[in-house]
Amino acid sequence: MTFLITSDVHGDAGRLLKVIETHKDITVHLNAGDMCIKPHIYETHQVITVKGNNDFGIDLPWFRLIDLEDKKILLTHGHIEHVKLGLERLKVKARSLAADIVIFGHTHQRHLMHEAGILFINPGALGDRLHSYAIYEDGQVEFKNMQDPR
Repeated sequence: MTFLITSDVHGDAGRLLKVIETHKDITVHLNAGDMCIKPHIYETHQVITVKGNNDFGIDLPWFRLIDLEDKKILLTHGHIEHVKLGLERLKVKARSLAADIVIFGHTHQRHLMHEAGILFINPGALGDRLHSYAIYEDGQVEFKNMQDPR
């Protein structure tokens, strides 16, 4: 199983579309919120996303629980779980939902942690200076940025 992970696009639709085009062979794209772009862009490209704290006026859920193959994935922006103050609330939510993988954003910092059988991934922010995102493939996570998309 392979999927593209983005977060915190913050309105840069061009950058998002470039990453999607670079990885057009990856059919599952998960975004952890703060897209701040018109819904038709992510709907057209079938991006599964959630609402972030800057996604005003957009009708999206605050979190999603997604079953992909044999994994249960919790997708959230992280502001509701206060991830800037630590991951304890996010860990509790992940355990209560029996998640295998947790994808979150909000901090704009890459994060990869495996704890108690749960993989936590923050791809960083596509909309900041590092233009960061991640690719998950068969249990492995690789962080990338737009300057070096391959």
